[in-house]
Amino acid sequence: MKSARRSDVDTISNLPCNVLDEILGCLPLKDAVKTSILSKHWRYKWATRQELDFGYDFFGSFAHYQEAKTIIYQVLLLHKGPILKFKLGGFNLKSCPDIDHWILFLSKKNIQEFTLHIWSGNIYHLPSHLFTFQQLRHLEIHKCLFYPPPGFKGFEKLINLDFDRVTFVPSIFWNLISKCPLLERLRLLWCTDFDTLEIDAPNLKFFEFRGKSKSFCFKNAPVLGRVILSLNSRVSADASPVCSNFMKFFHCIPSLRELDIRGWLLEYLTMGGLPENPPTALNNVKILETDMSFRNVEEVSVAVYSITNCPKLQQLTIRCSADNNVEPVVQFYEPNYSLFKEYI
Repeated sequence: MKSARRSDVDTISNLPCNVLDEILGCLPLKDAVKTSILSKHWRYKWATRQELDFGYDFFGSFAHYQEAKTIIYQVLLLHKGPILKFKLGGFNLKSCPDIDHWILFLSKKNIQEFTLHIWSGNIYHLPSHLFTFQQLRHLEIHKCLFYPPPGFKGFEKLINLDFDRVTFVPSIFWNLISKCPLLERLRLLWCTDFDTLEIDAPNLKFFEFRGKSKSFCFKNAPVLGRVILSLNSRVSADASPVCSNFMKFFHCIPSLRELDIRGWLLEYLTMGGLPENPPTALNNVKILETDMSFRNVEEVSVAVYSITNCPKLQQLTIRCSADNNVEPVVQFYEPNYSLFKEYI
C-alpha cells in the first residue's frame, strides 16, 4: 500500500478570483483585512472586496470615532476595483466633511447600494457627488438634507428608496420619484411634512409612510401590493373634503393585498363619509391591520366598513389601548351586531 503523501499545494489560494471574493465577502470587514498577514499572495486579496460595511458593528468595535475614521480612510486608499455595496453608520457617527470625501471616492466606484445613517451632531447635507451614482439600485439615508443639484436627472436604476428623518422640498422629492421608473419599494419615515402625499410610481410594490400629511392620493400605483401608513397628527376638520377620503384613498391601488393603517389615519378616512359602493381595491385585500379607538364611533364605523367589504380577508389585527371605553360603540352597534359579528 502506498502511503498518502501530504500535499504542499495551497488549495485555497489557487481558487478562482470570483470564488475567493465570495469567501472574503462572507467575513466581517475587519476579519477580511486580517487575511493580509497570511502571505504576500494574500496581502491585498481583501482589497478587491465589492461590499464594504462600516455599520454599527464596525463603529461599535472602536472606543473613539477618530480611530474608526482612520481605518475607513486606509481601507478606501488601498481598495481596488468596483464597490457595489457601501454601508456607513453608527451611533457615534457624526455629520462631518470626511463623509463628503468618502462619497466622492465612491462616485468613481460604480456603487449600486448606498446606506448612510447619521445619528449624532447636525443634520448632514448630502453632497452633489451622491447624485452622480448612476448605477444606484438601493438608497437608504437617515438624518440628512436631500437637495439634488440643478439638472439632476434622477436614478434611472433605483429599485429601493428608504428615507428616515430626511429633509427635502416635497415638489423636488416627487420630481425625483418620477425620474426613478423602476422604483419598487419606498419608505418615508418622519421626514418633511406634506400637504398632499401623492404616489405616482407604476412599478411600486411596497410603500411605508410615517409622518404628517393633510391628504393622500395614490395617483398611479397599479402593482402596489403592500401599504403601511401611520399618520402622526390629526388632520384639521377645516380640511374636510367635499368627496369621500375613503374613496379617494383606495381609488388607484387595484393590486392591494396587505394594508396596515396607524395613528390618525382611520379618522382621516372617515372624512367626507363612506361611499355607498365600496372601492374595488378592497376586493383582494388578505391582510388588514389597524389602530382604532373604541370611543370613536366614526372610527369603528370605517373599520367595520373596511372589514365587511374585504371578501378575501384572511388575517385581521386591531390595535387599541387597554383603557378604551367601548360602551358608546356597543350601544351604537348592538341592534345590528349580527351583521358583522363574524368579522370581529
